[in-house]
Amino acid sequence: MRNIGRLIYRYHIFLVFLALQLIAFALLVKNNNYQESVFINTSNHLIGSLYEKRAAFSDYLKLSDFNDELSAENAQLKSKQLENFMDLENGTIVVNDTLFVQRYEYLPAKVINNSVNTRNNFITLNKGSVTGVKPEMGVVANGAMVGIIKDVSKHFSSVMPIINPNFTASIKLKKGNDFGMLAWKDKDPRYAQILEIPKHANVQIGDSVITTGFSSFFPEGLLVGTIAEIDAPEGENFYNIRLLLKTDFYKLSYVKVVSNLMKEEQLNLENVEQP
Repeated sequence: MRNIGRLIYRYHIFLVFLALQLIAFALLVKNNNYQESVFINTSNHLIGSLYEKRAAFSDYLKLSDFNDELSAENAQLKSKQLENFMDLENGTIVVNDTLFVQRYEYLPAKVINNSVNTRNNFITLNKGSVTGVKPEMGVVANGAMVGIIKDVSKHFSSVMPIINPNFTASIKLKKGNDFGMLAWKDKDPRYAQILEIPKHANVQIGDSVITTGFSSFFPEGLLVGTIAEIDAPEGENFYNIRLLLKTDFYKLSYVKVVSNLMKEEQLNLENVEQP
């Protein structure tokens, strides 16, 4: 302790000078818009780069899990290829189908920062406006809901995940098609709550919950989770349901950003219909 005191005394003039320089720099940035914008952009780029390096090291430690996920996804895609189906009519029919048009595109992205134990959890991705990411795009992983793009910079984007108290989304029971709302009122990132499911609905533990497709963020049928607990309070018309989320936010590493190609058309029509 005495040596530290001597060291400070020996270099006290330099330390005072350094402190004054920092104060002057802070005042310069705070009171000048141009300097402030340059500082913010530089710091965001630096922080994003640090997140990427940390994520790269973390990914190296999780290569086994990544390989398992990729193998499962490749097996699922391969099972849907044409050569795996039998032609029962022993012939080939070519149909130029004009009834279907692509509605969603998916952009792969890497998670470079992820919080699961804070009040307002967030996720940072390594894709930004340069690659077409925009606010209010959906984010999924392994066919399950993750969250919604909140803010975007040139090379990075932040996601408001399910496990954020400001997140809500329409959902439905896969078995009975009863609609409700998804919300996170739990400190445990493994679970969320389902609101507004009426008591006349046939609800059982283990039932799957999926997206409705009502919003412009997610397609219909994405898995959200399975019902873990059901409570029917007396004097109320709705269940209290606890949902075990399909997405494991502790292990989240790679996601897909959902681009709704018909979003503008849908929103323009809905705005016209508003009184």
